Amino acid sequence: MNELLEYELNATTMDFESPSTTETINSISTFDSYTTTEAASQDCFNDQAFLIFMYTTDDLLLAASMAATVFNVMVIFCAVKLFKRSGDTMHLFILNMTVGDLILTVFCHPNELLIRKHDFLQQIHLCAVVHYFNWIGLAVSGLSLTMLNVDKLIYFRWPLNYDRSMSKRRAALFCLLIWSLSVGFVTYCWAFDIVYIYEFDCSLQMSRGKKFYYEIFLILFCVLPVTSSLIVSIYLFNLTRQKRNSSSDGHTNAFKTKVKSMVFIFATTAWTSCSLLPYRIMNLARIHLFAWSELTCEGKQAVNWVAWILVYLLTINPIVNPVITALIYAPYRLTIKKFLVNIPVGNRPIYSYQGDNLHSDSSFVSVRRGRNRRSSSTELASLRQSTEVVRMSMSDSPWTPAKSPGTKTEEEFAFDKEKKTMILRNQLNNLES
Repeated sequence: MNELLEYELNATTMDFESPSTTETINSISTFDSYTTTEAASQDCFNDQAFLIFMYTTDDLLLAASMAATVFNVMVIFCAVKLFKRSGDTMHLFILNMTVGDLILTVFCHPNELLIRKHDFLQQIHLCAVVHYFNWIGLAVSGLSLTMLNVDKLIYFRWPLNYDRSMSKRRAALFCLLIWSLSVGFVTYCWAFDIVYIYEFDCSLQMSRGKKFYYEIFLILFCVLPVTSSLIVSIYLFNLTRQKRNSSSDGHTNAFKTKVKSMVFIFATTAWTSCSLLPYRIMNLARIHLFAWSELTCEGKQAVNWVAWILVYLLTINPIVNPVITALIYAPYRLTIKKFLVNIPVGNRPIYSYQGDNLHSDSSFVSVRRGRNRRSSSTELASLRQSTEVVRMSMSDSPWTPAKSPGTKTEEEFAFDKEKKTMILRNQLNNLES
């Protein structure tokens, strides 16, 4: 998938027509054979250092896209879980933005990099699908970032109207509107042949007389959303800092949580602005401000290097976005940490912060104390039973056996009974104490 930095040698101006995530710098001739001028221009791009840089970066980005896919899935899981728990509409917009990034990292970027590397993958239908979803992913991600900043603007600027202005139902409608606008615009461009796939390098081209659709896409779905988000984010960052410094003790926990979320929103917006805006602005400037054919070979090489660096920076954007969300925003960081800790490894049991089957040292002491208490109670009951037996025997009529030299007298027998009773009472008192 290539966003073409196309230059036609028979034209007077540079034509940067095809919008997508990355771009190919190719010399496309409308003639059947190359002229001497065209061949000389092609030599400007046969820099071995640049080719090594491009192939190495493509391989690294392919691996990074696979890793970012895992982070995007975890962020989506956290967004759904946190929205169900708290009902904060911010998580809906994070979910929407992350789904747009997931489309880019799981499908568009890997296919784009592989298509550029392997010629047999340069199929028109495959390239058309990749370009189609690339435009949708970029549009959804940019508009969702704007709504994320608008949500926080309403909360901090008009807090009394926040619940009415940004309810769950209204936030869901905004998300559906974002998808409707993105899919509708991109489908219109594909359905009415405003764009087409160039067979030479599988790049996306604009039909003649309809090139302004690319500029509409750049401005409405890329430049304006990111620029407005940056302005709103800077304003909110300064506003929340002033409120926090004015009366830190009078704020509720909900307000403090919202203030902490602004750090994440500001970081995401700043990163998106630094990674997306430079290439988009440069692309618009090359269309309107200078002619590609008037540049020297060294100038074309310099522009080629700058353009590709900015394109790779644009490609890294959806790769870094979920990492920022997972590391900076505390609820997502803690949820992901808890999820990773609870994953069983081999025969290791699932870890639990307060396991029901795990006992501390104090719990074993309690168990031993319970057992000793039960054994003491049993012994105490038996002693009480023995005491009752002795008392019953004392209340009976005295037994007077026949006197004989080998038997005890009645007084001796009574004395023995009283002695045993006193011993039992002493033992009973000791146990009760």
